[in-house]
Amino acid sequence: MGIELHRPPSGAALLTPLTERLAALAMPCPMHPSVHQIEAAVIGWSRGIGLEADPGAGVHLLAGRAFARYGMGTATLFARWLTWMSRFRGEPSAFAGLLAVSEGDEPGPSPVERAFADLWQACAPGMSGGWRERFLAGLAAQHMALLTPGTPPIEDYPALGRAGFGRYLLDLVEPCIGVEVPAAVQRSPQWQAAADASADVIAWCDDLAAGRGYVTAASAHLGHGGEAAVEWVIDRIVARMEELWVAARALPVVVERCDLGFAASREVIQVACALLTVPRAYLEWLLESPRYRHMR
Repeated sequence: MGIELHRPPSGAALLTPLTERLAALAMPCPMHPSVHQIEAAVIGWSRGIGLEADPGAGVHLLAGRAFARYGMGTATLFARWLTWMSRFRGEPSAFAGLLAVSEGDEPGPSPVERAFADLWQACAPGMSGGWRERFLAGLAAQHMALLTPGTPPIEDYPALGRAGFGRYLLDLVEPCIGVEVPAAVQRSPQWQAAADASADVIAWCDDLAAGRGYVTAASAHLGHGGEAAVEWVIDRIVARMEELWVAARALPVVVERCDLGFAASREVIQVACALLTVPRAYLEWLLESPRYRHMR
């Protein structure tokens, strides 16, 4: 599936909706039929554990789009992780406690720790040591990125921005749907290319909506900010989405070469499809969020 590019008309608003530039995003994502029950479940969980989640964040809508064809439990678990991730990004000092929880210690009184303990118990026991190591490495990378001061050079930003947003968000697809990508597939250059591109699109859309991160790095790179920096980031997102599709097309061949069998291969392809679906769902969520209505 190709991506058709459209140049924004002269005098267009600073933030041109990416759906006007990406033909792949022209059609909206389907929504989970139990989206309102997912919302209630996430709010109840957040209040019960003390996270005090923002009721206007609407993470149930993102999860409902990303997992529209899965059971309510899958979408609800993903929405809970999204709620937790948002809170952790504001409290990176909680990292040491999270690491202790992952090693079997009881959580401290912090809601971030207690929520992580609950989510970790729901996911980690069903996954291999390799997955747990991968997830925790991503969490450590996020912790380091969040504590890195200043604006990095434009060439260094993609990896730092990916880590700071939370590259492990895509690793969470596996326990949420009950599938683990075999190491031979997950470590392949093709899978890593698709996963990194997917994470970049998500992170850069978030930066674009908030006017920070990649937009700030682009402003420093160009020597001035404003519309030029925004358009530069939009161009990079469009190009990165194309790179994501190119990488994703190579994954069925990788899976076939690993000779996993029909059932296992089908499960891995489901995870691969999520690499395409989650960025699209994330963009739609940003566009409908009250926080980012200026994007319309």
